[in-house]
Formats: sequence, C-alpha cells, structure tokens
Amino acid sequence: MFADAARDLDPNNLRYQDILLHLAAKLTGQLQDDNVNIDAAYVERLQNWFADRVEVQEETKEFALQARARAKVQAGLPFVGWLYAEISNALKTNSSYKQVLRRTLQNHFTDFAEGFNHLIEAAEEAIRKAGAGQRILFIIDGTDRLREEDARALFIADVHQLQQVYGLFVYCAPIHLIYEGNTIEQDFNRVFKLPMIKTVNSDGSTNQAGCNVMRALLYRRAAENLFDDGVADKLIAYSGGHPRDLLRLLQQAFQYAEYDRFDDNAALRAVGEIASMFRRILEPDDYRLLAQIDSIDWSVEQPASTDRTRQLLYNLALLEYNDHYWRTHPAVQTTAAYRNARRQTDEAGDG
Repeated sequence: MFADAARDLDPNNLRYQDILLHLAAKLTGQLQDDNVNIDAAYVERLQNWFADRVEVQEETKEFALQARARAKVQAGLPFVGWLYAEISNALKTNSSYKQVLRRTLQNHFTDFAEGFNHLIEAAEEAIRKAGAGQRILFIIDGTDRLREEDARALFIADVHQLQQVYGLFVYCAPIHLIYEGNTIEQDFNRVFKLPMIKTVNSDGSTNQAGCNVMRALLYRRAAENLFDDGVADKLIAYSGGHPRDLLRLLQQAFQYAEYDRFDDNAALRAVGEIASMFRRILEPDDYRLLAQIDSIDWSVEQPASTDRTRQLLYNLALLEYNDHYWRTHPAVQTTAAYRNARRQTDEAGDG
C-alpha cells in the first residue's frame, strides 16, 4: 500500500490525522480493486466512527451529508471506502472542514484506531486465505520533505498515535531528525539510513558500480542516443549520486537543449541552476564548514554531528554515503564561495 505525501496529501501542512485517514481510504479502495472479500462486520467500526463522530457534529454534519450523497453504495466496504476517500480529499484540498476533521480524529482517536486495526487484521487474514500474501505493507513516501514543524509533529510529538495502528509501516523521515539524538530510534522498530548512490569514493576516486546504476536510471528517462559524448557522465557526476537530483538536472538540461540532444552547454547550465538554488539557502559559514568536511581523511577521523551539519544534510548541500562518510554536493562545489573556502582550508592545512 503506497502513499505519496507530496502527491496524495498536502505536504505543506501535514499531520498524522491526514496520513492515517488517507491510508484507511487507500486500504478500503485497494481491497475492492483486488476483490478481497471482507465481512461487513470488520468495517462496521470505521463506518460507526464516521456516523458517531462526524455525522453528529454540527460543524461537520453538512460534510457528512454531502459525502453520503456522493456515495454510490450505502453499505459495506465500498461505502466506507467512499466516505474515507471524501475525508482524505477534504484534508488535501484545504477545505473548510480540514481543521475540524483533524480535531475530531484527535479527540476520538482510540475508536478510529481500533476500527482501523480491526480492518487490517481481517484484510490480512483474507489475503492469507486467498494465498495472495501474508501481511499488508504501508509505505508512506515524501514525509522526508516536510517542513520542520510538520516533521517534528509527525515523528516526535505525535508518534504514539502512529504506533496505535498495528501493522507494517515504512515512513521516510528527514535525515536531520535521525542525527539529533531524539527518540526516533526508540519509537520505531527499525531506523534505516538510505545513503546516496556512491559515484565517488571517500578518497575522491570514481566508483564505477555506482555510476553504472545512475546511468541505468538516467537512460530509463532519456534514451542513450540523445546524449552527446560525456554529457550523461557529467550529469551523473554533478548529481552526487542523488537520484532525484539526477532527474532534476536532466529536466533542467532539457530546458536548455537547443536541438534534439543533450549537449555539454545544456548540462553545464543545468548544474548552474542547481548551484543557484544552493546559493540562496547557504550562509557564508556553511561553505567553510563544507570545505573543512571535504578536506577530512575519513579513514582517520569523522566530523561531529552538530545542528549545522544536520541542517546541511537536511537541505542536501551535504550528502551522506554508506560507511558514514559525507561529501559536499558537487553542484555546491562549483560555486565561487565554496572554491574560496576550500582554498583557504587547504592553505591553512599546508601551513
């Protein structure tokens, strides 16, 4: 079960209520699409939660009537799926009901969680009987890109609400929260740090295996014959092994390509666009810190995790690779501020 916070929800204003109500809608819809038979008794609690908590409130009574009127059926799993899809849509579109629906779930969360758990348990049992699998896996993507306030609310302040829904859940968390020394590693059963794809080793040498992976990804978006010699390698190198930035560079290069091929000039202008984005968010001291980190011999020492390094990891000016080594984003390294900082760092080291 996959949910994309950036696409399915409002990533600029997200709370745990939005996610769980959306997942309830996704699950009911998927069960219908897969023709998984669930006895009506297992969806009654979610239906009753809507009736007892949403329909009876004066503030949401009109919303409930509209949701029921739009439903194509009036009972069972399809009906519940329709109701929760209406709730999820209201939360995404910033309707006038958004805050009251959130407050309703917050005030009556136990009832909802029990109903959701009841449905998950029944669905997994039906799936096992049908030989279609063992468990339901919920994957929530995009929550690593939440605003600072929303990320802290979801993964720290409201984590216990997430834990009251029993199942297999994978959430993407902002990397800086993992380095803060808060309770995330205690609150979640497993915390995995997914590094960038290693295109360059810690000693600066090319990692061909990582480059090959990035090249395969690139050619799935644009055919190999569309690139002039060396251009694909250039985009890969300046992505720093970050798949999303590779695709962003490709998109920018497409805007600058003059003909029907990706040429060197388009690639360099694309890198310049990414570098400009970093210039807008980095402070002068950030460049000095980045230069110092890049000058470290990682086989001998490692920099401390501080508020500043966590922020740089969060905004991806600093990229992490496996074996826990960091490297400044290659696009940042093209800026004059970084080059000056690196020159000063190297001169201080030589002295």
